[in-house]
Amino acid sequence: MKEKRFTDEEIGTIKALFKNNEKGLKVLRKVFLPTYDFDAPLGQTVDLWMTLNLMSLSPQDREVQIIARNQLITHVEQQLMQLQFLAQEEEETEEAKKLRLEKNSSK
Repeated sequence: MKEKRFTDEEIGTIKALFKNNEKGLKVLRKVFLPTYDFDAPLGQTVDLWMTLNLMSLSPQDREVQIIARNQLITHVEQQLMQLQFLAQEEEETEEAKKLRLEKNSSK
């Protein structure tokens, strides 16, 4: 039997935190994917991508850094979407599960 990525307890926690809570997911996005805030006071903005000193790198290393950055952004977005999906997923009752298994086994 294949091991599940999340335990039932973890799924419960995900649902408790994120079900119908798009604002919570947006806060996580803001934490993990910071962007420049034009309304922040001068000297108070930190965009983590600005800390990369690309000018000291070779063109090939710059490309690697930019590709890695893009892949990280994509990964975080995908994980946030997974949390959203898991939080909204309806739990199957034992009765519904039994009916589904009976229906599948009769094919």
